[in-house]
Amino acid sequence: MPKGLFPMKLIAFGKTHTGKVRLNNEDNFLILDVGKKKLGDIDDPRFLTDGIFLVVADGMGGAAAGEKASEFVINTAMTIAIENKTGSDADEISYLAIKEAIHECKKYTKRHPEMIGMGSVATYAYFFKKNLYITQVGDTRLYLHRDKELTQITEDQNLVTELLKLRMITPDQAHFHPQKNAVTQAIGATDDLNPISYRVNLQVGDKLLICSDGLTGMVSDLEIQSILESSNNNFNAIENLIDTANENGGVDNITVVLAEIVK
Repeated sequence: MPKGLFPMKLIAFGKTHTGKVRLNNEDNFLILDVGKKKLGDIDDPRFLTDGIFLVVADGMGGAAAGEKASEFVINTAMTIAIENKTGSDADEISYLAIKEAIHECKKYTKRHPEMIGMGSVATYAYFFKKNLYITQVGDTRLYLHRDKELTQITEDQNLVTELLKLRMITPDQAHFHPQKNAVTQAIGATDDLNPISYRVNLQVGDKLLICSDGLTGMVSDLEIQSILESSNNNFNAIENLIDTANENGGVDNITVVLAEIVK
């Protein structure tokens, strides 16, 4: 086989933590080997030929409502990916999952009107062959660590980001803005949803970090990069990231999924 045509492989690990302030965890995450229909950490490198699906969801609406919304996001992502692994393009899977998650949230709030307003932000990452297809709703994030450089691939869909674009506030003001957690898009909370898509051509050695704002609100990009580069392995990196977020206050639930493209 000519050089450059060998199938890529991936390892992936994830962990979620309640943090130091919240009493419940409204975050959720998915690591799914689509071809094998297998859930959980991938410590034995898997080929990307049949798809690997990673999702981080951060529920909102308070306690039971937020937990339920993020659960719907994860469960529908798993179901849709397995059902459509050969029937849809890789970049369509996340959109189908979002549509189904919205449907499930609506059904639930009809039966439980006290849950109206529940929703979840989410980052979907579908690895297929040599590409990563990303779909973003809200302010969970995906970072690419390549050649000792950390790059935020997704853009937060929240009020502060809009104010920054309009140059109404500075980056320093954004960090301390009282409404920095006010998202402009969330699955289940509104019918007017406009997910944003990204595509990354993968390289061996790439690390892809998906996380909730419980991490990014407590740990700077510079700290994240330093931890990724100084940790002994990917699982330790996740532990170190969560520990740092808690040491810095841990005011929100913290979820981290870290994948690496390997030979």
